[in-house]
Amino acid sequence: MPNRTTRDRWGMTRTEIAAAYADDREDELLEAVVTAAALVARSDGHVTPVERGELLDFLDRNDFLSVFTRRDILDVFDRRLRHVDENGREVAIAALRRLAGRLPANLIIAAAERVAAADRHIHARERDVLALIRTAVSPS
Repeated sequence: MPNRTTRDRWGMTRTEIAAAYADDREDELLEAVVTAAALVARSDGHVTPVERGELLDFLDRNDFLSVFTRRDILDVFDRRLRHVDENGREVAIAALRRLAGRLPANLIIAAAERVAAADRHIHARERDVLALIRTAVSPS
């Protein structure tokens, strides 16, 4: 039985490989949560500071700020907003669909719902996008 300090052909130990995998999963989950938030925020035509704040608060309550900084999160959010603007929401929904069953759908959906409700009014377009997100991330 190999021990944890045995290095593979790339010079990584099992512990280092596990840590790298966990880092990749955290990055992937952050991207998915922020993509859903960006879709909802953009759906009514404008992104408000309260929506950004709600995303940060949600991620803080779910311990993302122990891994990522607020600046990192806002950078990812701005990048995802540009991606939605340039490529359309269908491309972002397709990216979420590819993650279905691999990431916790309830966390992605909850983040989107919180951002949608941040301004105390859920617009019809936000409801439509929420339905698309729920369908996209729910396992088949």
